[in-house]
Formats: sequence, structure tokens, C-alpha cells
Amino acid sequence: MSPHHFEKFLEAFIPTITTKSKQLNKAYWLLETTGSSDAADLKAELDAEYRMLFQDAKTYQQLLAWDEDVNLKSPLLKRQLNVLIREFKQNQIPKSLVEEIANKEAALAQTYSAFRPMFEGKTITENEILSILKTENDPKRRQQVWKVSKEIGTVLAPQILNLVELRNQAAKRLGYSDYFQMQLDLQEVNDEWLSNTLQSLMEKSDMAYSKVLSALDEAMLKRFCVSKENLGPWSFGDPFCQCDPLDLLELDSLVEGVDIPSASKRFYDTIGIDVQSVLDRSDMFERPGKNQHAFCINMDREKDVRTLNNVEPSIKWLETVLHELGHAVYELGFDDKLPWLLRAPPHMITTEAMALLAGRQAYRHNALLRLVGNSKEKELLMKNAEASLQRRQLIFSRWVLVMTAFERELYRNPTQDLNALWWDLVARFQKISPPKDRAGKHDWAAKYHIGLAPVYYFSYLLGEMFASEIEEMMSQTMGSSDFVSSKVGTLLQQKLFAPGNSLCWSALIEHVTGKPLQCDAWIKQFCDVNADQIICKLQH
Repeated sequence: MSPHHFEKFLEAFIPTITTKSKQLNKAYWLLETTGSSDAADLKAELDAEYRMLFQDAKTYQQLLAWDEDVNLKSPLLKRQLNVLIREFKQNQIPKSLVEEIANKEAALAQTYSAFRPMFEGKTITENEILSILKTENDPKRRQQVWKVSKEIGTVLAPQILNLVELRNQAAKRLGYSDYFQMQLDLQEVNDEWLSNTLQSLMEKSDMAYSKVLSALDEAMLKRFCVSKENLGPWSFGDPFCQCDPLDLLELDSLVEGVDIPSASKRFYDTIGIDVQSVLDRSDMFERPGKNQHAFCINMDREKDVRTLNNVEPSIKWLETVLHELGHAVYELGFDDKLPWLLRAPPHMITTEAMALLAGRQAYRHNALLRLVGNSKEKELLMKNAEASLQRRQLIFSRWVLVMTAFERELYRNPTQDLNALWWDLVARFQKISPPKDRAGKHDWAAKYHIGLAPVYYFSYLLGEMFASEIEEMMSQTMGSSDFVSSKVGTLLQQKLFAPGNSLCWSALIEHVTGKPLQCDAWIKQFCDVNADQIICKLQH
């Protein structure tokens, strides 16, 4: 068979998956914006139909044969073949299993979107939980609302465990030990490299993180007037201790009176990228039944890119809107000449890097000047925001280590005491003492990504590492890493966005920065130089 035959196959096959993909994305958007059972049913049906387009065993064998064809030399054809082989491989399982997984995932998404726990006699949203953890000084009330935030875990845990079993069944049918290992392979991520990279980052940042954690404890002990034994994870400003808990109210005052979507648009205008079309299609504000998180979706790979948010006037939501629009501009930036299959990121690492770069601007002085304006009062807060960014990076890095280690163990042995495992990992990586009354609970299942974005979380930390390498490259080539002109947008467009999935993720990173992905730039940026300054600001 010649390369010509593969091209003929693509001409016939791609229109079919293009149509089904659009249908599936519309159903997914409807489900996440409404939480309706009809949307869940439709999404499950279309998801199964889409996966079954990649099921035919004869086609899969033909793709493998083309992969051995020495006459297939075109880089774009070879990359499309690689993408298809990985897509077909994971779907070489019984139709009944495909359908069951699709149904369970849609049902889980509906349950998650619809659930609102009760607190003090009324239902409460995630935004309201975060608001209480931000403002409340009574340790008992904080502990109560923190516990309420975990109630969704009890509801979701049976569904998630059922899905874990089904995902593992699929992986084992394909020759993998478990779903976690299968996903790493299909994502072109070497497990040993991943483990070594995360271990290296943990070791190199341990001193800086320990200093920050010690200072955080001191600040929270003073605020809540409790002993260290009674500090508890509810002392943080979020239910998972993944964010910087200090200066939250003060930093929120930076965005007081600011139209966050409009400010975000102005920021992207500065770097020469128009996001108005994305904002016009997006769903920006909170309402019942809607997914309470945030995401970006490319509906058709033909410029219909939109985001879901639940915006409130806080620096967290300024960061989040900038972040999701970062995903959006990446998706809008693929070279129009790329074939449909390659109009996508090669891995979430690379699109997360752009989103994380954008989110960092909510804490960067020069960007804040354009986002929220300037005044004497805001000037000091902007300096505090810079310090908060440093702390956030260290705190969040430890949270990623918890999530990655937990997921690895979840799929390796889902019958173990998962809540005990969860808190053991929190103690090991975050160095936060577990509460004494969580035996038999399902706190692990309260985290959205465990059930609905599996084997994804490590992408955030690798994305942060790549983001720091991009900033280092910008400083070396442009004299500054600030997002201050259209030259930044042009550089990112040409180097990062345009290639799409024409290169594997590791090759794309070297294309952008000139070197392999490693943690050194992140360590230099957030640990080596500024750790003592962070502590100094905390203590004053």
C-alpha cells in the first residue's frame, strides 16, 4: 500500500469524525451549561458513537501497516497517522464497554454539575464556600463549611470507582497494567521521565516550600488564635490547600469595580490578539445546574472557541478568565493550512503553558496596571500580588504532586483505603496534618479532576515549567518577559500556536525554547532568587 492510499483513507474518514466531533461537543456544552438529564443522555450517546468510529480492527491493522511503510515520508501524513493509531488503539475494546464508559462519564458529569451541598439550612455554591473560607475568622465555622465542601465526594465516589474499574478493564484488554499507565503511553509521556522530573522539582524546591509553609502557619495561627494542632486544612482559603491563603480580601480589592471579561479583552488586545469572538460565545456567570468550574472548548476546529466560567469580582476569577482565554487563543492560533486532525495541541502540557502564562498576569505588576488601573492604594497591593504569585507556585506544585501520586495509586489498586491514601499523600507532599475524623470518608472524590479529567493533573505542573522556560526565552530574545506589545503575541503565535499537533509535545517545546522540558527555569524563577523575599514580605 502506498502513501496515496493513506491519503485516500483520510479523505473519506476525516469528514465523518469531523461531523461527529462537532455533534459531541455541542452536546457536551449543553450538558455543562445546563446539567440536564437529556443533555447527559445525548452526550453519552454521541460519545459512544464517536469512539466507535475508531473501533474497526481491520482499519487499525491497516494503520499499523502504513506506519511500517518506508515510502510514507511526509511529516504531516506521518503525524496524522500517529494520532490515528493512538486513537484507534484505545478503542480496540468491546462496544458494550465503550458504551458503558460513555454513559457513566456523562452521568457523573451531570451529578457533579447539579450538586449543591447544604450549609446552615440552605444550599451553597463553590463560590460561596470559597467566600466563607476567604472571610471567616471563626475556626469552627470554617471547619464546618470545609466539611460541607467534601460532601460531594460521598455522592460521587461510587460512580468514580465504577468508572475506575471500567477504565482499568479497557486498559488491561489492551495490554496495560492499568488505565494510568495506558494514558501516559497514549499521551506520549514516559512514566520514568515523569516520575524523575516531578521528584527533581520537589527536591529542588523543598527548602523554599518549607519556608513558605512555616510562615503561612505563623500567619494563620495569629489570625485564628488556635494551637498548631488545631490549625487544620480549613485554615487555607480553598478546600484542597492548593492556593495561597494570604491577602485574599486585599487582593480582591484590586478588581473592585472592574469588568473582568472586558479587562481581560484589553489585556489580549495589548499583545495583538482579539478575543471578542470567544467572549461572545462564552458562558461567563454562575447559575443553578451549571458546571461550577471553568474550561475552554474548541467546538469545531474552525474558530468556534468558547469558555465556561462562573465569574465573581475576585482576583481568582481574573486569573481564571485570563487562563481560559489563554487556552482559547492557543486554539485560535493553529495554522489554517494544517489538516483537521492536527488542529489541536499535541498534549495539554503545551496549551496549559499558555493558559498559565496568561493567568500569571493577574499577579504581575505591569500587567495589573493595564488590567485594573493604577492608584497609590493599588500600588502596594500589586507588590503583594507579585509575592502571592511566588507563594502560589510553590503551594500549587505540592498539590500537583498529591494528585499525580494519588491517581497513580488509585488505578494501580482501587480497592485500598483511598481516603487514608489521600491524606497520607497530603501529609507527605503538602506537609499538612490530616484531620482526625476523616476515616471512612471520600474526600478524594470531591476533587473534580479525579472522576472527570483523569490522568491530566501533572500537565499543570509541567505546563508551569514550560511557561517559565517561555518567559526565560522571551527575556533572552526580546529583553523582557512582560506581555506589553503585539510582538509577544506574534512570537507566541508563530512559535507555540501555529504548529498545532504537527509535532509531538516534547519536540514542540524544543521548537519554542531550544531545549528539552526541565524544571530549572521554574526553580530559578520561584525558588532560588526570591524565596527569602517572599518570607520577608510575609513577616511584614
